[in-house]
Amino acid sequence: MAFPHPRTLKAIEVPADDLAKIQQAAPGEAPVKVARPRRLLVFTLAKGYEHEATPWGVAALRMMGEKTGAYTATASDDPKVFERESLTNYDVVCFLNTCFTPFTDAALKQNLMDFVKSGKGYVGIHCSAHTFLDWPEFGQLQGACSVDHPWHEKITAVIEEPEHPLMTCFKGKSFVVTDEIYQFDQLYSRQRLRVLASLDTRRSDMTKPGITRTDGDFGLVWIQRFGKGRAFYSAFGHDKEIFREPTILRHYLAGIQFACGDLAADATPKPR
Repeated sequence: MAFPHPRTLKAIEVPADDLAKIQQAAPGEAPVKVARPRRLLVFTLAKGYEHEATPWGVAALRMMGEKTGAYTATASDDPKVFERESLTNYDVVCFLNTCFTPFTDAALKQNLMDFVKSGKGYVGIHCSAHTFLDWPEFGQLQGACSVDHPWHEKITAVIEEPEHPLMTCFKGKSFVVTDEIYQFDQLYSRQRLRVLASLDTRRSDMTKPGITRTDGDFGLVWIQRFGKGRAFYSAFGHDKEIFREPTILRHYLAGIQFACGDLAADATPKPR
C-alpha cells in the first residue's frame, strides 16, 4: 500500500538565522548511543489553535536526530500516517502541539493505541495535552488534559528527581523558563504517573484568575508505561524560543530515547 508523502503543518519557512541557532543549541551527543537510528514520526495536525512555533519544533526535532544519530525524523500532518502498515515504519510517535483531536477515524485511533501498547513509544509536547477532549483512551496515554494556562511568563520549574536519567540535563538545578504553563484536569495523578518536573508555586503568581487546583500540584514533565510501551510528556513548547534552548532540547532528546526504549529509566509512579 502506498502512503502520501509526509507534509508539514504550515507553509512557514523557519528563517536561516533561527535554523542556525537551533543547530547550535541542539546537543551533539545523545544520552545513549544506539546500534541503529530509531525512526520518529512527528505529527503536527492541529484542529484548534495552531502554534506559530510548530515549524521551529519540527526543525529542532529533526536537527537533534541528525546531529546525534539517535533517530531520523519524519514530519506529517496527514492522519493516513496512522494506517497500520504506515506505523510499521516508526519506533516512536510524537504529537507536537496537536491542539484538539486531530482525527476521528476509530481505526486510526486504535492503531495508535495498539502501536504504543505493543512496545513502541509516544512523545507529547505542549499542546498535545489538549488533544483528547473526545478521545478518552488518548487521555490515558497522554497522562492528563490541560484545561487552561494561567501563566504565560517567566516561571521556575522544580526538577523533582535530579538524578533521574531524563532529568540529568538540568544538572540538579531548578529551571527558569518563559513559556505558556498549563494546569491539568483530574486525570493528572501521581498514582499513575512518574512526575519529573513541576511548577514552583512558591516562585509563581498564584493569584492568577482561573486557577482551580487546590492541591498546588502543577506537573510539567512526566513518564509512564503504557502496555508494553513508554510515554513521555513535556509541557514546554509554546514559544519559538523554547526550541532554541539547549537544556530543553537535551530534555526532549532524553525523553525521545526513553520512549524508544534506548534510555533505561524508572517509570514507576511516585506519589508526592
